[in-house]
Amino acid sequence: MQDTDIALIWEDAGTFDRTLRATPEQLARLKRKQVRPTTYTRQALFEAMAKGQPAVLTGVHVPVAGSEKLGLEAALLKLVDRGFDGKQRANAQVGPSQQRKRLGVHELMRKWRNRRSLVSVTDLHVRGTALEKQIDTAQLSAFNLLPQGSEDLQRQEMMTLVIGARGNVTDSHSDDPDGSNHCFLGRKLWLAWETFEGIKAGLQDCERGLVTGRARFNLDRFCELKSACWWTVGPGETLFLPGKLTHKVVTLEAYMGIGSFYVSPVSCLDSLSRWYLHQPLWSLDDRKGENAGLVDEIAGTMRQQLQKLARQSPVRRQQWGLDFVRLATDRWSRNWSRQQRQALMERAPFVQVMDALQRVGSAASA
Repeated sequence: MQDTDIALIWEDAGTFDRTLRATPEQLARLKRKQVRPTTYTRQALFEAMAKGQPAVLTGVHVPVAGSEKLGLEAALLKLVDRGFDGKQRANAQVGPSQQRKRLGVHELMRKWRNRRSLVSVTDLHVRGTALEKQIDTAQLSAFNLLPQGSEDLQRQEMMTLVIGARGNVTDSHSDDPDGSNHCFLGRKLWLAWETFEGIKAGLQDCERGLVTGRARFNLDRFCELKSACWWTVGPGETLFLPGKLTHKVVTLEAYMGIGSFYVSPVSCLDSLSRWYLHQPLWSLDDRKGENAGLVDEIAGTMRQQLQKLARQSPVRRQQWGLDFVRLATDRWSRNWSRQQRQALMERAPFVQVMDALQRVGSAASA
């Protein structure tokens, strides 16, 4: 990407969010923090997971029924129209103030198609609907523990269509598990940084702090963060995002994609460590205790899955990235402090997952 292209991206983003208006000096610093897209390979995907790094990959295959005949946008609109009846509604952000409303799905899509309404939605769930058979998400799910578990675990996957109008800004927030976002149409700018490094530097996270209005954000402070990075995701590109990263997202072109959350053997130690030491987001407002014990359940299900995979074919183990587990466990030992590791090793479910990972990691490298 040329310097002029980078400048245009940030100039465009700055028209929608004044905190993103970059000076020439900031642009020079931002250039060094850009994550560039690379071609999808197993190694590219699982190495990024093992290293706890975001990856933007081209060539992840997510076919849409009817797209060859109708074109991708027409096929997607047809599938959404047929997949949701006139009574179904979705949580949407509407207008410059991003007011949250419940909109009928057909009304939402009408607003998105006219390209004049500022609207976005992220909860058009695909699992269990007619759309699940029409959009093949196998490459996004092949290494994901969540669909293999109980109903409570399956709900955390949240495989959904992601739809947004140009100019929509999703404020700084973090997610619980790692996530994937595959772009069919449009383009988004993503800024990301490690959540707790950002909080220490004064950058707010809507999920982990009391935010009034917009989350506090400063581009100079962002550029100073060791973990700070940014990228764009456009047609045919797929983002794999570690759950440790707070992110702020600007829709630069009318967007339609599909997103989900995942827990993978290759990256689960970071997720479990974050949840045990800092609490998962799903428990912060869980006054009824509906998700109590969910982290232990994820750990237990991961241990069982690893034990099953140890007895299965090499092809099956490679599908789950087990040949990259050793890289992940070594990095985990270096990146988490001795005090943090000691606290985690006092939790039996975590120890059992670690033991299972070390066994499959040793077998893969033998």
